[in-house]
Amino acid sequence: MSGTVAETGRIIGIFFDPPMAIARVGASPEPMEAYRWKVDENPHRGVQTRIEPAPTLVPVPASPAGEPPFRLKVEMPERIVFKDGKERVKPVAPFFELWARVQARSGKVTAEPVTPALLARFGTRIHDLQFIVTAANRKAQARTKRAADAAIARVVFRADSYARHMLDAVSPHTEGEVQLVRPDAPLPLGHVQTFLTEPPEPGDRYRLDQVRLRFTPGKGDSFGPPEASEAVASPLAPGDFVPHVTEYGRIHRMTRPENRILSSGSPWLGYSFGADTSPKWPTPMDSYDGARIDPGRSWGLIDDTCDLVIEARIAVAGHLLSTHARAFAGPPDFAPDRRPMYSIRDELEDRELPPAPVDLETTPNEILDLFRRVFETASLVNLDQRRDWALSGNAWMHGARNKNDPNWDEGISPRLGPASMRRADAPYADLTPDYTPGQGETLAPASGASERLPYTTVVQQVHARMADSPVLRAYLARRPDRVRDLVRPPFGWVSELPARVGVTPPAEVPVGRHHAEGHAPAPRGAPLRFRDPRTLPDTSYDMRMPPFMRHSMGVPLSVTRRQYDLLMAYLDKLESDPAWRAEPGTDEGGAA
Repeated sequence: MSGTVAETGRIIGIFFDPPMAIARVGASPEPMEAYRWKVDENPHRGVQTRIEPAPTLVPVPASPAGEPPFRLKVEMPERIVFKDGKERVKPVAPFFELWARVQARSGKVTAEPVTPALLARFGTRIHDLQFIVTAANRKAQARTKRAADAAIARVVFRADSYARHMLDAVSPHTEGEVQLVRPDAPLPLGHVQTFLTEPPEPGDRYRLDQVRLRFTPGKGDSFGPPEASEAVASPLAPGDFVPHVTEYGRIHRMTRPENRILSSGSPWLGYSFGADTSPKWPTPMDSYDGARIDPGRSWGLIDDTCDLVIEARIAVAGHLLSTHARAFAGPPDFAPDRRPMYSIRDELEDRELPPAPVDLETTPNEILDLFRRVFETASLVNLDQRRDWALSGNAWMHGARNKNDPNWDEGISPRLGPASMRRADAPYADLTPDYTPGQGETLAPASGASERLPYTTVVQQVHARMADSPVLRAYLARRPDRVRDLVRPPFGWVSELPARVGVTPPAEVPVGRHHAEGHAPAPRGAPLRFRDPRTLPDTSYDMRMPPFMRHSMGVPLSVTRRQYDLLMAYLDKLESDPAWRAEPGTDEGGAA
């Protein structure tokens, strides 16, 4: 070990912050400014999530010519605007900061930003830092199972190469294979870029001397073969099919002429998930252009969304250090000031973390935040459309002769046909029949001019009240069994699923039946259980919460397992412990 390394400690690793980020495509050359979510409790508007500007990194050309290299400065936006002056959507272009884990001679490990000064301390330079970025769109490959139908870009550059490195993707192939994306007409997936660092000045609030890489995604264009000119749009819901004739929908242009660059000879053009009886993945099956027009053949289109892997590599004191980050480029967020019911963070916590602790300090706030997010999700959903779509799909899966027959699912609970969410759907349907007296047992709502979306209106009214803390606590304490029955359970773990479907008893949801002294347990019907993805009833849609919503795998949506277990534990506490039912700041008797 050199004298310099011995005196300053050593770098034992590097990492990106964040390790994973979501980018969103947009045609504007101006990336989206940064903003934060903020809970706004306004007496006139109720509880709402709002967005507020946040400090934003803005690239500034270092030369009068306005070309790379760029340096960064920090600005505070006056307001948040999602389109530029020409009505083009601004892309979301995330930054990735590079950090080092530095071990001092004492053994203490700290995280320090990777800067020119830090690298110099350990005898290396920014020029020795290398980035390897791989971007890929494998949507067609996932269907056809051919690598030659993927689109992959790979760039390798040094950290002090400040040009924009274009992610122009082509299809890998072997001799004789037809490439979907040819080298002479690559698929533009965006670009990556590093920036000049600025030495810190005394009193600087933000560090601009750290190594940062930015991913700017594509414009959000669709691309296809020369045949991808015009097509008929289906007016029906996903899962319903119509003949390929013009009277069933308007004619629209699939791609611009300059984007008809893909190969016609690829099997992606004309692919059909219904071509034979073999299982087709990914699910859902009809998630490609052309799937909903009989006979369900692909029009050969792909877009410029992609997944990204970013690798950083540097040798320090004879050791090669490396790290990875990931990015995903998706469509613009159509409701950026509304939070989803659960996020990627919730998914990761559900997979990696133990059950959430149940305590009086944090659990009520977590449950309140969950119900506020449920309300924000419900405020975006056209429940009338989702109900029609989901119940039509149920009829197809169960082989009903007439999906409009209100009795085809008689004897099934919860109901799966036109009686779902109506009075016959007892005990699940409660307020909805009373709030929508003019709706019969039909798939499509019988709506008048003053009630165009009756189910959508009801679900927003009900969940708006639950966004208020005292109202939510009182409701959950008063009707815990109602909540247990109405919230759709998640799928069980493999260890909880019966070895033989229909023979081995399924695992029940652990629900505590501990009640305050002097109170008898409330009667219950069949015990709650986790869902089994192998059974038809557990993959059918019903009015349990969230009603009629679809998971990305084409099955009914639920909250995460971690959220569900925490909610069940909270209900147990509200039933058994008076302190949990009391207002904050009061004793168990309710006195201040």
